[in-house]
Amino acid sequence: RMPAPFSNVVRENMSNPVEVSTTNGQSWSISWVVEEEHPHRIVFIGGWRAFYEHYHLRIGNTMLFSYHQPKFFNVAIHDTRYCEINYGRNLRNGSLPAIPAHGNYTVQFFAIIPVNDPDTL
Repeated sequence: RMPAPFSNVVRENMSNPVEVSTTNGQSWSISWVVEEEHPHRIVFIGGWRAFYEHYHLRIGNTMLFSYHQPKFFNVAIHDTRYCEINYGRNLRNGSLPAIPAHGNYTVQFFAIIPVNDPDTL
């Protein structure tokens, strides 16, 4: 579940699904909904379970999300000691993933989110 202050600001302009790029260069298309019990939170659903399983996430891991409106997130995954997990680079020259040059994609917000559930975030 995304923190309410983050959700309140981004959900009006955020595309659905969003593209989530990890520091190893892989991209994932993940859909989201507004949580019924807490209407001020958005929750990643479609595609989240595959992402969770692919990266062997565990409860206690954390993720640093940077949001590039309207449709891109970059994410760094950290273990329970808050050290970034290195999944290996999947890009030329080991460079970080680039935000597409077309459109107006700017870093708007950062959020540190604990991993709690394999079915939703």
